[in-house]
Amino acid sequence: MQRSLGVLSIFLALLGATGPTACARELIAAEVHPQGHIIVKSEELLASRLDELTLGALKITIKHSGQLGNENQYWDKVRGGSLDIARVNLGVLVNDVPAAKLLSLPYLFRTRDHMWRVLAGDFGKRVAAEVEKTGAVVLAYYDSGTRSFYTTKKPLRVRADFEGQRIRIQNSPVYKDLITLLGGTPVVIGYDKVIDAFKNGEIDGAENNLPSYVSSEHHKYARYYVFDEHSSVPEVLLMSKKAWDTLSADQKKAVMQASEESSTHMKRLWAEAEAQALAKAKKEGAVVIDKGDLGMAGIEAYALKLYSKYAADPRDLETVLTILQSK
Repeated sequence: MQRSLGVLSIFLALLGATGPTACARELIAAEVHPQGHIIVKSEELLASRLDELTLGALKITIKHSGQLGNENQYWDKVRGGSLDIARVNLGVLVNDVPAAKLLSLPYLFRTRDHMWRVLAGDFGKRVAAEVEKTGAVVLAYYDSGTRSFYTTKKPLRVRADFEGQRIRIQNSPVYKDLITLLGGTPVVIGYDKVIDAFKNGEIDGAENNLPSYVSSEHHKYARYYVFDEHSSVPEVLLMSKKAWDTLSADQKKAVMQASEESSTHMKRLWAEAEAQALAKAKKEGAVVIDKGDLGMAGIEAYALKLYSKYAADPRDLETVLTILQSK
């Protein structure tokens, strides 16, 4: 009887040590997008795969719909260690991560694949190292498409077409300078005010990725969409270094694997969303003009003038030129 109780005690102890929920650790992930959004779906895959890979030892709870604030606040909380995981646009990091600032330069990448190759190489290692110095760890990148111009009266095919055009942009010094150099007038207004601005003639155009162009219904007011792809800044999935350093080697490996699978899933969903948006835009009367039909040489020549201003450090300028020349 005593021997049986001893075996039972050992069995219960082992079960307590290895059971999938006995020592489960909850990681909190913050997200501004609502449930059902492509990014949230991808984060849900991250959570389920991490649960599987760690046999329930690590569980992610996603606080979506801006429950924990905005992306700038997430970035501060992740670095400070009060938030475990967050997805933010890489542009949020520009004031603290010098390499991130370079990615905001217009026409830096020829294609999306070009961008992914750069981020997978030496430049991506630089981004990761600079992020880690601030107190966070790069887990993976998500796609956010490329931003292109769309207008109400005529397509912006060549540099001269920008003359006199009032273009709504985000509050970005780089793009204020770009629109001005191209001959237009940059207008900074809230995203929720764009349709009214189209209606009353306050602006002649704006810029965004294709799914946003359609989901916002901007295609009903600005029917000329030109695929100039002037901006390609990805989303970045981050983890607090404070939380990261408490994980075992196997748990870190599982986090990175689940993050990469989530990234692959997200990119596939985004590509599907782009295809659907393109079909919808064309069906509803939008005129979509491919990059090959634009006079990009003249436009990019003006954009290049910004590089020496926003990459003032000779080493940064060399990095930018290396990216431009890379395959």
